[in-house]
Amino acid sequence: MQLPSFFTEFQQATDTELRRLVPDSGDPVQRSMAYTVLAPAKRVRPVLTLLCAQLCGGTIARGLPAAATVELIHASSLILDDLPSMDDAALRRGRATNHKVCGEAIAILAAFALLNLSFGTIAKAYDPDLAARLTALLSGAVGTDGLIGGQAADLLATDQVIGFEMLERIHRGKTGALFVAAAASGALTAGAPPDSVASLTAYAKNLGLAFQIIDDLLDVEGNPAETGKDVKEDVRKTTFVSFSGVDGARQLARELCDTADRALQPFGRRADRLRELSVFVARRSL
Repeated sequence: MQLPSFFTEFQQATDTELRRLVPDSGDPVQRSMAYTVLAPAKRVRPVLTLLCAQLCGGTIARGLPAAATVELIHASSLILDDLPSMDDAALRRGRATNHKVCGEAIAILAAFALLNLSFGTIAKAYDPDLAARLTALLSGAVGTDGLIGGQAADLLATDQVIGFEMLERIHRGKTGALFVAAAASGALTAGAPPDSVASLTAYAKNLGLAFQIIDDLLDVEGNPAETGKDVKEDVRKTTFVSFSGVDGARQLARELCDTADRALQPFGRRADRLRELSVFVARRSL
């Protein structure tokens, strides 16, 4: 399924900001950072940030530093996830993974440099009170209850039989936490009230899990030429597909997207672009 038409504006704004923050020149660490950050990508997470900012009355310009920060964190996590000590991946976004091109040591330094840059970007872009709220939100998404905790649990589950509750917990941390932070940070940059932030958090929580389920499906059914990633990488892990089967996993993704959409009821038709995003996530093939 093609990306929704409105993606182009948000992708272009995000890419311009990322090029400003991470120029494709300089020392080996800088070039390694740019190799992953500037690779062609859908930019789903920063688009989510900007959509939520606009929905809550903000502007692209106001939400853009937060959106770029989310993508910097995501890029950092991809470099680390692909390392030999983690998922040992050879292909990402249609190209050799960062450590294959830049070397493992430089890749690790680049991942930490991106993470460092992400928080510096927030500190410089927003007033102290908002910067503090965004930093707390994003650091929580990265930490032991988020990306790091989810990745650790995922690694420990290799060659283990786990139940659905544990599988969901892993991916709500590994994938869902950054989706939640992306949506909430966009809303916060627009000065959204707590009830709006809560609604968008509920939307993103379910959307992120649906996104991961489709990733699991693509690992089974996908074509590396289209997905840009190696397939059959998760054969030693319990996934939503191994747990529920292909049809069951696809149905679960649809149900999660439906649940996500119900959280948007307070916004009425103004949230239709987020509903389009849900449709894309449920049906995507790359």
